[in-house]
Amino acid sequence: MKLFFITDARFFQTSDGKFYAGEFSFSNILWERYLSEFEEVYVIGRVFQIDNFENLNHLVSNVIILPIISFDSPLSYLLNKRTISQSIKKYFQKHTPDAVIIRGAGSLGYHVAKFCIKRKMAYGIEIIGDPYDVFAKGVIKHPLRPILRYLFTKFQKEAVYNAQSVIYVTKHTLQKRYPANDKAFSTFASDVFIENRINSVKKYPQNKTIKLLCIGSLEQMYKAPDIVLKAVSKLIKEGKDVQLTWLGHGKFREEMISLAESFQIDSNVNFLGSVSGKEVIDYLDKSDVFLLVSRTEGLPRAIVEAMARAVPCIGSNVGGIPELIHADLLVQVENEDDLSDKIELVMSSEAAYSKYSEYSIQRASEFDFSTLENRRKLFFKSVKK
Repeated sequence: MKLFFITDARFFQTSDGKFYAGEFSFSNILWERYLSEFEEVYVIGRVFQIDNFENLNHLVSNVIILPIISFDSPLSYLLNKRTISQSIKKYFQKHTPDAVIIRGAGSLGYHVAKFCIKRKMAYGIEIIGDPYDVFAKGVIKHPLRPILRYLFTKFQKEAVYNAQSVIYVTKHTLQKRYPANDKAFSTFASDVFIENRINSVKKYPQNKTIKLLCIGSLEQMYKAPDIVLKAVSKLIKEGKDVQLTWLGHGKFREEMISLAESFQIDSNVNFLGSVSGKEVIDYLDKSDVFLLVSRTEGLPRAIVEAMARAVPCIGSNVGGIPELIHADLLVQVENEDDLSDKIELVMSSEAAYSKYSEYSIQRASEFDFSTLENRRKLFFKSVKK
């Protein structure tokens, strides 16, 4: 059975013809999930041409990439809309999929949803984020931000309502704003890869250094690295010994390094770029506190992965994050003072640290692979119908 998978994620093709995912989460490991259910997987996505790609762990070699012209803004999408339509039509005619899954209703996802609706083709959709939050004030700077917020929220609502099968990454949050129609199959399962989950409480660090860890793309400012740096700066000024490690690459990486230098905390901060999955686990095990104070989120796998290593987690009160984080450790968006206070709360005593580490263990246990995989299999079964 042949699957078409549509995503607005970025892919890069190097001069030797190989494809790489812009984000590690779209590399080979993701596609194994779909290849276990479908004989062939074709991925329709934006492809950018480059000479080489720095991280070989992002290689995509187990699925077939069907390139869409590399638009990178609403304007470039509109200017290339005809070319995009022609490419989609050509791919559907040439390869004739047996099933279609759309991952989020961004520009490309919504375009394909409209294509399927017009031709009365069934499709499934995975809802992994909320454009209402993505285009909220302060999250993204764009003169058309209010209009884009309205349009993309509307697009996702329409795409979900017309889908025959829907899977959400949240248990409740995204379902409220983007409800499936009554006749559609609907379920939820976090988009998480949990390996090597541990069940022992993390030991309270005896040294004075507070080791903070953040994981997230720096392609946009969604993960609020500037707020994290402000909180770290505040703690250092108060006499705390803090070390921040950030895993993830993107166009804002150099700007954030410069921002750390301007705060005179660059010796306390390390933006490492992308690392392998094994290295992520190593960094989690070496860290004291995990931070994810995003301006917008679905249900982030990074928090669940951190919890699986018993790391106390602090997160912002957006999207599906409140479904994961202990109520004590939720912070308001754009609030570095709140963030620094929560860090101090976690590290205030051995009893407090153990409490939040144990909470992480309990929450991670709810994301048992077999339970989530059974829900995904029901989703795939519905899509195949």
